[in-house]
Amino acid sequence: MSERTVAFSFAPTEAHEAPGVVIRRSIGGERLALLDPFLLLDHVTVDPSAHTDVIGFPRHPHRGIETLSWVIAGEVTHKDSLGNEGKVGGDGAQWMTAGDGIWHEEMLGAIEGKGEFLQLWFSLPQARKRIPAAYVGAPTVPWVDAEEGVRVGVVAGRYRGVDAPFVDIAVDPVVLDVQLEPSRPITLELNPECHAFAYVVRGSVAVANDDLSSPVMAVLTGGDSVTLQAGSDGARVFFCAAKPLFEPVVQYRSFVMNSVGDIAETVARFQTPAH
Repeated sequence: MSERTVAFSFAPTEAHEAPGVVIRRSIGGERLALLDPFLLLDHVTVDPSAHTDVIGFPRHPHRGIETLSWVIAGEVTHKDSLGNEGKVGGDGAQWMTAGDGIWHEEMLGAIEGKGEFLQLWFSLPQARKRIPAAYVGAPTVPWVDAEEGVRVGVVAGRYRGVDAPFVDIAVDPVVLDVQLEPSRPITLELNPECHAFAYVVRGSVAVANDDLSSPVMAVLTGGDSVTLQAGSDGARVFFCAAKPLFEPVVQYRSFVMNSVGDIAETVARFQTPAH
């Protein structure tokens, strides 16, 4: 196996787009507009200084993407225009296919003062941009005790023969919550054709010759494996990999299509009373 290294790394920047929360954005922000097929990665926490009963993302539309929300603490509630409703707590996940269009809200609730989740957007392939919208919630995901001091949550895809609850995501990603006790390493195998990143949520890790301390995004390059070595404080790492689509991307707010004409049609459609 050949080892991946860190192409570049950076701290997330804050985005101010929703009431009652702090958003740290890594993908989709000013430093990394996209990492095909990943469009956005937000690390969302309850803002303890906010004076509001509305915490999260009130009703808004999407088209042309799929989203995955991974809850670390508290609970996240979903409601959408198809009549779907769901609520998941810590170690739970929600997957939504926006497809041809959907309105939804995603609200964050604190438990014992803590509320935290990660949201990842994927672009839908051009041939599937207009598939019907859908929603699935999973109250928990399978965990693998990979070795002593290493625990891996299988959020999407497969790891060591264990399948995640979400196996129908169009870009077929691998999404793992990797938890390492102090000084413990893990080596993850991956398809060399995939784009991959490691977002350090807690603690610190070493990847090849790079030392990374949370919160930090590391985009990985080359090779068919990557070794994460926890520092003396341990680490929690959100690891994601998927093959790029190599298709044009035109984005207007929460709509992601393949041409300016597609976006114009989408904006006009969502301005009608039916939506």
